[in-house]
Amino acid sequence: MISQLSASQSPSSGDDPISDEFVKEILQSGVDLRSYSTEIESRLRDVENASVGDYIKESGNIASLHRQITDCDEILERLEGMLCTFQADLGNICQEILSLQEQSLSLNIRLKNKQALQNELSHYIEEIKVPEDVILHISDTPAGEKLFLDNLLVLHQKIEFVEEQSSRESSPSQDMREILEKLRHQAINKIREYTLRHIQSCRRPMSNYHMEQNALLKNKFFFKFLCSHSRDVAKEVKRDYVDTMSKVYYSYFKEYISQLSKLKFEQQPDKDDLMAADDSNKTKISFFTGKQTLKNRTTVFTLGNRGDIVTTELESPIILTHVATKSETRYPMEALFRSHQWAIVDNGCREYIFCTDYFILKDTAACELFERILGRTLKFILHVCEEEFRSSYDCIGLFLCLHIVYRYRILTHKRAVPALDNYWESMIDILWPRFDITFQMQIQSVKTCDPERLGTCDRTPHYITRRYAEFSAAIMAINDTFPDERVSILLGQLQSEVENFILRVAARFDVPKEHLVFLINNYDMILNVHLERVKEESKESQNIKQQLNRRVQDYVEELLDPHFGGMLRFVKDCEAYLDKDDTQALAREEPKIVNIVKAFNNNWRKSIDDINREVMQNFTNFKCGNNIQLAALTQLIQYYHRFHKVVSLNAFKSNPARSSLINIHQFMVEIKKYKTTF
Repeated sequence: MISQLSASQSPSSGDDPISDEFVKEILQSGVDLRSYSTEIESRLRDVENASVGDYIKESGNIASLHRQITDCDEILERLEGMLCTFQADLGNICQEILSLQEQSLSLNIRLKNKQALQNELSHYIEEIKVPEDVILHISDTPAGEKLFLDNLLVLHQKIEFVEEQSSRESSPSQDMREILEKLRHQAINKIREYTLRHIQSCRRPMSNYHMEQNALLKNKFFFKFLCSHSRDVAKEVKRDYVDTMSKVYYSYFKEYISQLSKLKFEQQPDKDDLMAADDSNKTKISFFTGKQTLKNRTTVFTLGNRGDIVTTELESPIILTHVATKSETRYPMEALFRSHQWAIVDNGCREYIFCTDYFILKDTAACELFERILGRTLKFILHVCEEEFRSSYDCIGLFLCLHIVYRYRILTHKRAVPALDNYWESMIDILWPRFDITFQMQIQSVKTCDPERLGTCDRTPHYITRRYAEFSAAIMAINDTFPDERVSILLGQLQSEVENFILRVAARFDVPKEHLVFLINNYDMILNVHLERVKEESKESQNIKQQLNRRVQDYVEELLDPHFGGMLRFVKDCEAYLDKDDTQALAREEPKIVNIVKAFNNNWRKSIDDINREVMQNFTNFKCGNNIQLAALTQLIQYYHRFHKVVSLNAFKSNPARSSLINIHQFMVEIKKYKTTF
């Protein structure tokens, strides 16, 4: 019984037997387990017997339940059979659905294949057949009309399609080849005739070949068609075009340049028109005298409005020779050069763009064709310009031509035309050496000029200085846009020689004051011309300004000396003695103070009037004279202030002249009145 209880309360039930309250209670009550086990067994037999009786009483119900269960088993068995049959039917239906799906996919693929085949066949039939309109317009419509071009595009497509199909040896394509071949020959003949006719039209005198080029560009597909279907005819067309246009351009520019040469000024600068040349023996009157006798004669050393040729007139229309001849208009060298160079830019850019567009060329190939067309013409122009420049002594004109080339080279780059680059380089190689030679001639003329052979000279600016001022300002103004270090070096050499020349001429004046007046007038004139003509202050202008300031200071000293020399020398000597602390020397200077103060008080107003009058006589330039007057008065005030300081020293405290000194502030007020009158 204990084992049964233990089994019923085993750990498998999930309970601990020791913790079972019932077992604890029995163990604690002290009951005999054996007797208790016997009692329990007896109870179990009673319960079992009672349950048997209950089963016997319910036997009828149990039998009925058994029958019901058996009937349910039979029903379920039949239902299982029906379900198995239904499952089998579903399997068959699934197979049929899969089969139908496969058939549907197969039909769909067949449908798509038939549609694709139908499209291919439709496209093939559409491409292989030649519409009557194509045959009619290729055969009868003139090549210049739009209908011919439209149908030519269709014919081109059909020929390419048939050629693609030829490798497949299809019967329809072989049948259509003969028809397309006939149409191709007809189209080629009409295109050849049309193109050559327009090219030949360019050869007629006075013809506008730009219109013919525009007509060819309008139907530029013609040449592409020839390249695709008749290379020999395409080569013939290109060869004829090159030959024709080469002759047209050569003839045009040869005649145009010849006519332009008749429009230049009759009298050009020659080798004697140098900066240091003496014009006194020439019949022609110098530009600088203001009495120019030649109508529209170009100037040699001045720029004037000639600089407009590289600014506002750079892209002006070319000179119409027949109009200029009729009106008897004459032009300087650079204007004629600009005109035919602008024609080169205009025609060259147009020709390059036409070649790249019509003949379907790029880069190197386009430049090679351009060279074949315009190469002879460009060589001719270079030769003519070289001959013209070789005999030219117009330094400013040559420099303007050089800058015209610089600007046109940039312009062609902006238009994406590289074919003229070699031409521009060749033109620069011609212009620059000649410009350098003519510039060196100007430098050499000044360097070797002997002032003695120029006769007498006055204190006004020398005519060579005037020429230099105008010439250097012209070169600097032109060079300002495209600075060139080589030009700056030439200008520096010329300025150095001109300064040396001015000093040589100034040395001819025996009086130091006249020497300084001459230098100041020349430097001032140069500086004023530079500041007026050139936008920014140049290194040359700065050098001249330094020379001018130095000479003005020297002249002011010479100007003050006759009137206030005693005071000036007294101040300088006393300041020197003070620096050396020489009291004895200062004591020797004291007697001079009375005479200096007396003379100054009595004569300073008259002296200033005399100084002003002398300045106005020596310097015709009012601004320069005014500046010198102001500098003289400023210097006088400074000297008088220094004189006050010296006289106020303890060494001179007993000198009675100290009381006669004019108050420095009062003196400055008086001087200021003079300044305001200038």
